[in-house]
Amino acid sequence: MRDQSEEDGMHDNTKAEIAVIGVRLIDDAYMAWFGAEREAETMLRGWFQATGERREAAYLAYLAALDREEASARDLERLWNLASTCRDVLLEKAERVPE
Repeated sequence: MRDQSEEDGMHDNTKAEIAVIGVRLIDDAYMAWFGAEREAETMLRGWFQATGERREAAYLAYLAALDREEASARDLERLWNLASTCRDVLLEKAERVPE
């Protein structure tokens, strides 16, 4: 049978592992948003530069890219908010690391 300190240590390790996974998820979500933002910027430039019949299609392409950017931003925000407890665990671990 495990004593309480052993169980607390296992719990701390599990929290730290979950925190690391959370950081990776946030990083992936950030990179997805960053890519979508760059695409929206490119589509906006394309719309500004388009002429004639291509202008309407360029505008619709920009709107679609903007929708993707906004969805990515919402996902990133949700993950950031969900990860608040992970941030606390990581900060606590970082404070224990000797310099």
